[in-house]
Amino acid sequence: MFTAYGRLIARNARLVAVLAILAFVVAVGALVTVAPNLSSEGFVSGDAESTRVDETLVEEFGQGNDAIVFLFDAGQAVTDPAVQPRVDAALASLQGDSRFSAVLTTWTTGNPRMISEDGTATYAVALLAPGASVEDADFEAIHDEVNSAATANGLTVATGGGPAIGTAIGTEVEEGLLRAETFSIPVTLLIQLVVFGSLVAAGIPLLIAALAIVASIALIFVLSTDVFQSIFAVNIITMLGLGLGIDYSLFMVTRFREELARRPVAEAITVTMATVGKAILVSGITVIVGLAATQFFPLQALQSMGQAGIAATAMALLFGLTLLPAVLTMLGKRVNGLSIGRGRAQSGGEESSFWHGIATRVMRYPIQVVAVVLIVLGVLAAPLLQLDLTPGGPDVLPVGSEARVVSERLASDFVASDADPIPVLVSVADGDATSPASVAQLQELTTRLATIPNVGEVESYVSADLATANAFDWSTWDGATASLPEAIRGTVETTVRDELVLVDVMTNASGANLEEVVRDIRAETGTGIGITVGGDAAASVDTVDGINAGLLPAALFVLVGSYLILLLTFGSVLLPLKAIFSTLLSISAALGAVVLVFQFGNFESLFGFAASGEIISTTPILIFCILFGLSMDYEVLMLSRIQEEYRRTGDAAASVATGLARSGRVITGAAAIMVVVFGGFMLADIVILKSMGFGLALAVLIDATIVRGLLVPATMRLLGRWAWWAPVPVRRVVDRLGLGHEAPLPAGAGTD
Repeated sequence: MFTAYGRLIARNARLVAVLAILAFVVAVGALVTVAPNLSSEGFVSGDAESTRVDETLVEEFGQGNDAIVFLFDAGQAVTDPAVQPRVDAALASLQGDSRFSAVLTTWTTGNPRMISEDGTATYAVALLAPGASVEDADFEAIHDEVNSAATANGLTVATGGGPAIGTAIGTEVEEGLLRAETFSIPVTLLIQLVVFGSLVAAGIPLLIAALAIVASIALIFVLSTDVFQSIFAVNIITMLGLGLGIDYSLFMVTRFREELARRPVAEAITVTMATVGKAILVSGITVIVGLAATQFFPLQALQSMGQAGIAATAMALLFGLTLLPAVLTMLGKRVNGLSIGRGRAQSGGEESSFWHGIATRVMRYPIQVVAVVLIVLGVLAAPLLQLDLTPGGPDVLPVGSEARVVSERLASDFVASDADPIPVLVSVADGDATSPASVAQLQELTTRLATIPNVGEVESYVSADLATANAFDWSTWDGATASLPEAIRGTVETTVRDELVLVDVMTNASGANLEEVVRDIRAETGTGIGITVGGDAAASVDTVDGINAGLLPAALFVLVGSYLILLLTFGSVLLPLKAIFSTLLSISAALGAVVLVFQFGNFESLFGFAASGEIISTTPILIFCILFGLSMDYEVLMLSRIQEEYRRTGDAAASVATGLARSGRVITGAAAIMVVVFGGFMLADIVILKSMGFGLALAVLIDATIVRGLLVPATMRLLGRWAWWAPVPVRRVVDRLGLGHEAPLPAGAGTD
């Protein structure tokens, strides 16, 4: 099948190239005409408890889901009468703004906890109205306006809250991507020049990568008009489109030049498609299987990033298996044009004596090598046992970031903060929250909530319109009046709407402690009382729980899918198991190193970040899904070359050495490019990109050196001929599908 496809391209190269370019033109047309609808949300399941609570807050209580927090430093006692008018003047532009339902200060609420413990700072909370949102540009305008007014009135202000954190993260991601691309593209070109020794050959992979990236972004933009797509999907496309587009092109150009050294152009492209072309297709499918595992997690953002990765892989395959071979056919020997160095551009995929020597020496002591590799990778993987996940928050931002500083100061400088309370919806059995029985139950519940660790002391205040405050004592309530006042503000703040009671729990906890507060609240039960918890803290817990729920089905899908693909590709029962084991080993080692560095804080000064003691929950999932496919990618390309030699010679040991010698140099070059592409993201200031770049780059480095150079030849030597064994029915299916890797025909044969 692949041989016939290669002949088709050899005969119709110009037509294939034109059709591929037309597909790209259509993609560009969609890119410039479609208005994308990308979202920065989607990290919590739509069915999660916190999502349902937030929807109820809007529908039943008329409360928005977010707020902007302004932290003012007065330079004097906030209780000084001169301070209030200055703060009011700084916030004047927000008064009457329809996007905000209220602007709360210590003076409008009578809440003394909104003044810092040293008395010189206070914060204001601008509550977003139900259904209202503040885009990045709007937030920047609000930020600058309040800042200017505060400065004019002798105040210093820092801005935080949800919109501030979201805008800061978006800005950091964009700047990180720009730094990564500025670093990786020129270095990648330099590596290709070293590998190929030709400007023409080195430029082709960058062209294919660029086409794949543009077409993938166009596809995601079109999908975003009907299906949820995350704004971070573009980042995944850039990362994988560049890496895979270059990788696939690198392998194909190398094999074409190797065959071109001893065959006519048409025959060279035919053999290239029948060998590397087939391997690239299988490799791409394994990458897609790995990325498809993201669809098992109930988080739209994670699903979107997986879909983006699938799109990038599919486009790299599309242009890599159509336009690339067509261009190579049309170029012929001119692919070696504009050579640099000492005539290396004329050589093809010559055997590497370095890799042949390593494989030979490793296979002399396979048991010892396997033991040492397992110990080394096991030590690297050990910290993974202490992995502590967090959905992230302000602490993912660089130290000193304004939104992060506000969050940290609210926790350190103030008594239990009202700036971001945990909303708890309480339902009563009799449907009447004002009945004496219900009031007694609510009084008992709020008392228990106040005893939860990291929740402040219960101090209730009543305010009918949030403008004035009066002390409120639950013990004096006899249920005689028609309803409770509109709000009871305090460490536990309560609002009643018929059968539902809203209790806002104030806490200064953060990270794991904040998650524990949410879980403790959800564990509270009472006769006839139902509790549901919402807000950002609960959303964080629901995110982690959603990821944990998807782990088993996602892992089973990847493992079973990859095994079947490799089984049908190589016609071997044992090779897929070996490949999966070695891949899991390298991924575990990389993730262990991520925990060691980004959770434990080792080398944080070297890499320029401050460890929070936790790992962002989506990071290990994305690293696993991406790396499983990429590791299998190198495995397939290497084993396909080994299988060619084995079927040609029948010598299990010699085929490993020759296969590694013929593929080692190009795999090294491809891995170096991947390390550069992924490592470039470590230049970002935001820890999300930095940790992902570190984990991906390290895993590729481990995979291309320790695993491919040591573990693969050692295990292949131990397996011997059993590495290629399969039951007769399986072998018949593989032969019928034509997925096995046969040795190429002698020069001059098979071109018709």
